[in-house]
Amino acid sequence: MSWQKAIALDELTSGPSIFRTQFRDTSIDRVHKKQIALFQENGVIYAIDNRCPHEGYPLAEGTVDGDCVLTCNWHNWKFRLQDGECILGGDHVTAYPTKIEAGFVWIELSASDLQAIERKIVAGLNVAFQERDFGRICREITRLEFNGCDPLNAVRESIRWASESLEYGTTHSMPATADWIKLAGRYEDNWEKKLVCLSEAVDHFAWDSLRHPAYPFSANTLEFDTHSFLQAIESEDHATAEGMISQSLNSGLHWRGLEEVFTKVALRHYNDFGHSLIYVHKVAPLLACLGDDLEQAILLPLTRSLCYSTREDLIPEFKAYAPTLDQLCEPLLKPASSNEPLSSPFPANLEKSFEWIKESMPVYSVNEIYDVLLEACAKNWLYYELEYQSSYENPVSDNVGWLDFTHAITFANAVRTQCEKFPKLWKQGLLQMACFLGRNRKYIDCDLNVEAFQVTDRDSFFTTVHEQLLDHGLRDPIFSAHLLKTTIAIEEELTIASESCGETMLSALNRFLNSPLKQKHTRRLARQAIALVSRDFA
Repeated sequence: MSWQKAIALDELTSGPSIFRTQFRDTSIDRVHKKQIALFQENGVIYAIDNRCPHEGYPLAEGTVDGDCVLTCNWHNWKFRLQDGECILGGDHVTAYPTKIEAGFVWIELSASDLQAIERKIVAGLNVAFQERDFGRICREITRLEFNGCDPLNAVRESIRWASESLEYGTTHSMPATADWIKLAGRYEDNWEKKLVCLSEAVDHFAWDSLRHPAYPFSANTLEFDTHSFLQAIESEDHATAEGMISQSLNSGLHWRGLEEVFTKVALRHYNDFGHSLIYVHKVAPLLACLGDDLEQAILLPLTRSLCYSTREDLIPEFKAYAPTLDQLCEPLLKPASSNEPLSSPFPANLEKSFEWIKESMPVYSVNEIYDVLLEACAKNWLYYELEYQSSYENPVSDNVGWLDFTHAITFANAVRTQCEKFPKLWKQGLLQMACFLGRNRKYIDCDLNVEAFQVTDRDSFFTTVHEQLLDHGLRDPIFSAHLLKTTIAIEEELTIASESCGETMLSALNRFLNSPLKQKHTRRLARQAIALVSRDFA
């Protein structure tokens, strides 16, 4: 026990008193500066942290009622003096044992067990998570850092908490978390910026699972084999697919042995506007940062989402998709056999995109086709006609906004990463990039003057972009996630892109980040609801 003499007992007779001290916690080699409020109520002396955990106001200025409940008068948070538990508000405060010897009040200030401290903090984080209280999320993660615990544990726990509450499986929160962690890694010496990144990740999981019940994963224990797994996904049998993945992980098969089949599944259809492959692409960096202990919590929601994903190539608009895939020549990994440079396509529609890629694949190398497709998708994005975002008079099929164009870039980034690992899948990846190109072409204005968005100083530009990401001001995580994911994807693609492609991506990103992003379409939704319902009435 480490008892410290605080004040003379006589000093407590006229009201609360504040005791200030500091001591070194050798377990984390850090000095604690303590400001402790002392109260004498009904002959008992209480000692608790003086700073209200909400906004730091002094609890010694609060009010104590007859039940020994202390109220912080600034925002009405209430704490039990006996143990510091918050009974109205949010975070708890620490209470300290006291004793009286020789007319003085003594306080016991020995350092607590680190594991006990972390358990308490994580319990508080869970409350903040369930309520999606961003301020408290920030405070609890900071407590982990300042108490010498790993702040990434906040992200790990959030993934576990959210995992079974994602009814249809993986959401944007998972890939966004991989990118928030990557961005956080750039700020090892700046806790404020690193905290923003980690808190954003936790907050996104809280948002996606907020007030959702648990949707337990299948308890089936089925032996995994690639063919049966593919069949289960194709038939949308999520119980069988989940059972196989669970059993395979329990048997010692890790992501390294499963990544290829997941990539194949994600590219088997033009899945869910590219989301499926993006989700698969971000598993490896997530596990590299957070550890294989999270494989169940990450892969089971991913399996479920692949079962539920929309197979967009099955709708009439994509009727040429499957025949085109069958007609593409192999192998694709050969050097270019043409002396003519591959021209950048700007096809009028999906059919023209399919024709372009059928003509290009037998003649040009994968890398050439990829770079040209990436630049063309970036051009689409750069020349997006903002009128489609603001209009409420268009049909549902034309509900196209900025995020539809960013998907083409983040999907391309996923295609390159996964197909470099598994080259046999390049054919599907490139064709689906062409799908993005053709379907978005309708919504661009080729006459738009984009000179003002050219980026001349890349380092300065990305410094500004990162600052914007750290203080984006967007309430719904889905929007900040797209800002982040697109930025990270472009940074990665710039390392291999041609000069022309890189310049186009940077200009598009610059315009995107400096243009309005409409987050709610009230008039459009109202009008389209009326149009739909009225069809069934005279």
